[in-house]
Amino acid sequence: MYAVCSVLGMAACYDNQSGNDFDVALPDVHIEIPASAYSASLGETITIDPVVTTTIAEDDLQFIWEVNGDSVNAQGKKAFLPLLAEEEQSRTLNYTAHIDRNITTLNLSYPCRLHVKQKSTGRDFYSSNTFTITISGISGLMVLYGTEENSDIAIVQAEDFTPSAMTLPDSPSASMQLYSMSNDGQKIPGKGKQIQQITSLYFTTYMAYYPQILGTRCGQILALTDKDARWIDKDGFTAYGDWNYLFYVKGDDAFNKNMPRAMYIYMIYIFGFDGGDVFSINALSSFPFLFADATTDTKLNDGHSYSFTGQVCMPGVNPYPCLLYVDAVDGDTNHKGFVGLRSLAPGYFQNYSFLLDTQTDDTPFNPGNMHADLMKMARDNRGHAMAVLKGDNSHPTFAGKFFAVDLQVNGAAPVGAQTAFGGIPQCLYDLSSLTNISDARFFEFGQTQNMCYYATSNGVYQWRIDGNSIAAVEPLGMTDGSAWSPNGEITMMKLLDNDAMTTPTHSSETILLVATWQNEQATLWSLHMDLMSGRISKVVRFDGDTTPGWNFNMPILDASIKNM
Repeated sequence: MYAVCSVLGMAACYDNQSGNDFDVALPDVHIEIPASAYSASLGETITIDPVVTTTIAEDDLQFIWEVNGDSVNAQGKKAFLPLLAEEEQSRTLNYTAHIDRNITTLNLSYPCRLHVKQKSTGRDFYSSNTFTITISGISGLMVLYGTEENSDIAIVQAEDFTPSAMTLPDSPSASMQLYSMSNDGQKIPGKGKQIQQITSLYFTTYMAYYPQILGTRCGQILALTDKDARWIDKDGFTAYGDWNYLFYVKGDDAFNKNMPRAMYIYMIYIFGFDGGDVFSINALSSFPFLFADATTDTKLNDGHSYSFTGQVCMPGVNPYPCLLYVDAVDGDTNHKGFVGLRSLAPGYFQNYSFLLDTQTDDTPFNPGNMHADLMKMARDNRGHAMAVLKGDNSHPTFAGKFFAVDLQVNGAAPVGAQTAFGGIPQCLYDLSSLTNISDARFFEFGQTQNMCYYATSNGVYQWRIDGNSIAAVEPLGMTDGSAWSPNGEITMMKLLDNDAMTTPTHSSETILLVATWQNEQATLWSLHMDLMSGRISKVVRFDGDTTPGWNFNMPILDASIKNM
């Protein structure tokens, strides 16, 4: 009896010191972890091969990797809980770093261990040494990808997409499914339209002066689809709000219609387009949500009410530093045109909005009554606004066809003009002669008049302008005259320009992103553009062959730079 008690006493002592069960009559299991600390960025995988010494058959052992995180056990105490779901547990740890209910904080070391259970006896064994895992944040190119039904978010880390304040990565890599991995496997409903982060040099500059205000805004990510919207934490990619998070909502009393259309960020100004309404805020305001500035049923200072589309252009010159486009004037959906803002001061929509209606002036076109839908508008290095539109059925010249316009928003009206807008419309370009233009899906404008682009389902084309006419059109190629062509169906074309982006990158060049889809995989092309010729100076390809972690098994739909 004394001997038995002695053995039990030894076992209890062994347990208290090391966490291992001890039995002199049964085989033991000894577990060692090769290192004491492991770390990874969000989306990267931590792999650990433990050293397990035992005579017990492996099929009689259950391996359970555990972490002492932020959750509590059934007794309400912090404890070691499973790091992985049961079906993912195995002898070798393959843990994809993500934020969840138990690991909630980046850059914090969480204690972990390997727990081994003998199935036949129920005995428990633990690794002789604990180890820590640390998850760090991630920056690079945010990619919104998906199907008609749902969307997810990934990050591509590469030199081309690294914010200027971040250290360049050693090599390209991709971290997939960051949204669904951090939100219990749920994707964002709908086909992706836009992904955007609220961050800029201006936010960073003002953070020291307005930490409480900007701290809640700077870095927030908005993902928009054709069905929904999600506000997402910049660190862990967990969703914390829908579109209404932006607005003052109290019961049935709400400013907005909850119809997300687009968001635009310029310096410290945020524009939110909800249905036909536009909302805005100066980010330094103490009010935490967007104010209602212009709605479809409110007449503004110029006597008109508008239904706004989701685009903003910032020529940045007087008298109209900001341009918007409307698809209805005073409720008339056949009346569409450009609206200029003379000021970005508080209340600017109500007091400083003007329909750029030239009425009967002798001008190339009337920007206040275009009879067309806006496809794309952007500022060039002259301070002009360039735009591509598609004429509606009532257009006298371009019914159902694409055309382009040049608006010099600081142009003086000619002597004798009946309105102040006579000098704004500069040129109109008939695009009907451009190759395959009727099949165009995407349009982009760069800084110079040589940087005009459009993409069909299988080709990218460059056109140039020379004053009042189109100088040339050709498939987009290299500066040395050689050809370049994408593979597969083009699902996105987007210009990344450091002069316009809220988060500048290390690259001093303008980059044209082109995403393609072929054989159930996506490819991303980063085309470095030469400003003088508008052609490609360098091509960087991202796919499964060039980028570890790449698994875009759904088409790429939008992308933008993410900062920390």
